[in-house]
Amino acid sequence: KKVVISAPAGNDLKTIVFSVNEKTLTAEDQVISAASCTTNCLAPMADTLNKTYPIVSGIMTTVHAYTGD
Repeated sequence: KKVVISAPAGNDLKTIVFSVNEKTLTAEDQVISAASCTTNCLAPMADTLNKTYPIVSGIMTTVHAYTGD
């Protein structure tokens, strides 16, 4: 059985963003993180830009709606 967590899961699990680093998956990976929705939006664009114009540093700001009670 395999488990995909659809949220950031910490440093002890491999984080996979499909179209960016899914080739790092191995048959031994039992549990992986699919990162956050924000990461899944930013990573493909940043990966493409980085391949053409290497990124030295960067910052991203995201705004989330208030969802608590």
